[in-house]
Amino acid sequence: MRLPARESRVVLLSRRDRAHPDAGTAELYLARVARELVRQGTPVVLVTSHVEGSPRRETVDGYQVRRAGGRRTVRLHALLWLLLHRRSTGAVVDSADGVPFFSPFVVRGSVPVALLVHHVEVDGPAGRSPWAVLARWAEGPLTRHVYRGRTAVVRSPAVRVLVRRRLRFDGPVRLVPGGADRGRRDVVRAAAPRVVVVGRLTERAGLDQLVEAVAQVGRVWPGTQLHLIGDGPAKAGLETLARRTDARVVFHGVLSDERRDGVLGTAWVTVSASDGGDWGLGLLAANALGVPALARRVRGVTDAVQPGRTGWLVGDSVSELSAGLNQALAHLSDPEEAAAMSRQARSWAAQFTWAQTAEAMLQALRTEEARRRRSTAGQAERRTGNDLVVVLSVPTAAIGTEWESGRRAGDVWVSDGARVRGLLTGADESDIPGILDRLAVDRDHPDVQVLVARHTDLLGLDETTAEQVVEHAEAVGRPVLVTTSTNAVAGPGDEDGAHRAA
Repeated sequence: MRLPARESRVVLLSRRDRAHPDAGTAELYLARVARELVRQGTPVVLVTSHVEGSPRRETVDGYQVRRAGGRRTVRLHALLWLLLHRRSTGAVVDSADGVPFFSPFVVRGSVPVALLVHHVEVDGPAGRSPWAVLARWAEGPLTRHVYRGRTAVVRSPAVRVLVRRRLRFDGPVRLVPGGADRGRRDVVRAAAPRVVVVGRLTERAGLDQLVEAVAQVGRVWPGTQLHLIGDGPAKAGLETLARRTDARVVFHGVLSDERRDGVLGTAWVTVSASDGGDWGLGLLAANALGVPALARRVRGVTDAVQPGRTGWLVGDSVSELSAGLNQALAHLSDPEEAAAMSRQARSWAAQFTWAQTAEAMLQALRTEEARRRRSTAGQAERRTGNDLVVVLSVPTAAIGTEWESGRRAGDVWVSDGARVRGLLTGADESDIPGILDRLAVDRDHPDVQVLVARHTDLLGLDETTAEQVVEHAEAVGRPVLVTTSTNAVAGPGDEDGAHRAA
């Protein structure tokens, strides 16, 4: 980043760090990003909460950890820390695991702040208590106001959609999925069917239904075992359930990374039975070891599974989970099918590395810093600056006669007299109403088509013609619903309703 040396520190704000007893994938994600940033030469400070027995100050994997405050007060302590260290703060990654830290209140206006949204509470915390009402207001209207125009970072395409639709953020939204370590090759699959799951033992993880499903599957596949790696408040209940259902469950507790991978690598399959989530880090870690994944078809997790190649997706009932597990074991009992799926799982996971994750996070901060400079100089942003592209196809009769004056330099446009087609970089759903208005497009015309594609879908097209680039983008793009409101554009199947599919 273009920052003086004494102001080069990236500050990560998080409710918990990986050493916290309630740590999960959000904390793992930040820990790995911090480690990789340090490896790439960027100083990092993680400011988080304190629990009894943990040091207030510590260096972990080369980055500094500062702990203060508890579950309810960590945000206040973090803001005070930022206020005291304003001059040595070069950039901030502000985590929103529900409610963020509101760091823009205390950092200097020139300091880039990226809001890392781990997940979105679709309806907010339940209940009518003052705390629940306050939390819903803080996550929605207050966060939208404080981070207006700021860059948001999400871990999965599903969360990106919610950030636009539910939170209605108007700034750039960049997709930065988590990575996977390079999988070991010295692990050997167990002789009998084995399911291994890594993660916190909580009610939300759906492990009670998984235990019941394994008990049913064990009648078809004798000797089937479920291995749970991790600890949590649901452990006692799961132990009781395993005894009652005669499910063969092994509780390993918390293991070191090496021992964890040693057990995970023996699995036939890993399972995500959770009823919600984001990017499936645990599934990707299993894939890196050649272990396919079975997951419920829920928001976020589906982004990490390639059905039929790296795993399977199933419904949310015990019977569907059991049937899916039976089907998976039937496929994996064939050595050739198991070997093919193992290769595909490793190949999929190899596309995601923590080094790439850290670099993408740093790039989001660099882009935000440049946007802050332009804002200070009074230069207006014509587009939010996402890592997506909009593909627009409009009949000549539906576009304004002066449409060419509304084009932005750098976009690709082609016209055959009957239609005008364009590829607009750095735009997504939230930019489409402004683009259509600027080009004077008649949104009610039935032949107006709007698609969204990823930059990665367009790689390797540098030597092709503009026509070929647009045609390829149209082939890989996904339809967008253009609403009658100038403030809302959504993806296919939006439950909020839309005027028509563009």
